[in-house]
Amino acid sequence: MDDNNYISCTVWENQQCFDAWKSGDAFKEAHGGGTIGGIASMLVATAINTKGKPKAAMWEGVLPVSMAPTGGAAGGWRQVQADGVSKLEGDCFLAMNRFTVAEGSEPAFEQRFAARQSTLESFDGFKGFLLLRRDGADPDGFNYSTWSVWRDRAAFKAWQDAEKPKAKPATAAGGGAPAAKPPSIYVKPPVPTFYEGILMLESEAGV
Repeated sequence: MDDNNYISCTVWENQQCFDAWKSGDAFKEAHGGGTIGGIASMLVATAINTKGKPKAAMWEGVLPVSMAPTGGAAGGWRQVQADGVSKLEGDCFLAMNRFTVAEGSEPAFEQRFAARQSTLESFDGFKGFLLLRRDGADPDGFNYSTWSVWRDRAAFKAWQDAEKPKAKPATAAGGGAPAAKPPSIYVKPPVPTFYEGILMLESEAGV
């Protein structure tokens, strides 16, 4: 069972940009200010509020579909009033579908997604999409994931309802034996996961 009820996500143009952030002052500020006391205080707070240590997962994004930001604080952190009692209001809705693709079937899986005719950009409330390919080990057993961001759950639900496959007509009797199905490229069925996004920042290039 998935025991992660919170995740933090950042999207970068490339790994070099991410590495530059990790070695800069902004990273230190986000992790206790870079001082021994600040880091120790952050670790104590994490131990009190979470079950176990956070686990980092790196992904390479392919087939991006992005929309220009529609609001929020672009280009820097924003001031948010948090009292530690009430939950923050949601800024967006994030839908993930995680896949375990069989070894050797990765090119076929990516080709299947690349060949799709995407209608995402035509839907109200759509903000961005990425197909994610695991970069490094996959200890949770998922080596691919989709990641779509929406204004809210209602916008995602409208797209989901519109994309539901229509029922196919039944095959007439005497039509011959059905064609054999190709072997599945999945080790197990995909696992959908949904999150309410809070403390969202958007770049000029989109999510």
